[in-house]
Amino acid sequence: MITLKIPVLILTILFALIGVYLAIRIYLAGRRIDPATLRARAFLNESFLMESWKLILISLIFFIIRAIVELEEVFEAVIDEKSSEVIDEFIVLWILICLILLLYKWLELMNPPKPSLKDKSKVSDNK
Repeated sequence: MITLKIPVLILTILFALIGVYLAIRIYLAGRRIDPATLRARAFLNESFLMESWKLILISLIFFIIRAIVELEEVFEAVIDEKSSEVIDEFIVLWILICLILLLYKWLELMNPPKPSLKDKSKVSDNK
């Protein structure tokens, strides 16, 4: 079990660093965007809202599972301590993955793709 725990902890650190990077990018992008525009983008984009709610729901389900595993550990029922620790690390990792995906969705929302040269030429052709 120890050999499995080390890679999971390394992945957790790596994903947390990715999350910090995305959060900083979102913060910097947020300083350049008008708050009214951001609200309009967030609430007029139905797929963004649905994906955000799904990721939040999945994270909360993982928190519930984690609490159940810890409660089961307190009562020393079925799961041994080492297995419980590994399960706990995996759950934390999955919660972190959900959070990173949510941060990525926010970054996409705040930094929409720039029009390509083809798109710009189509606009100038229409004029």
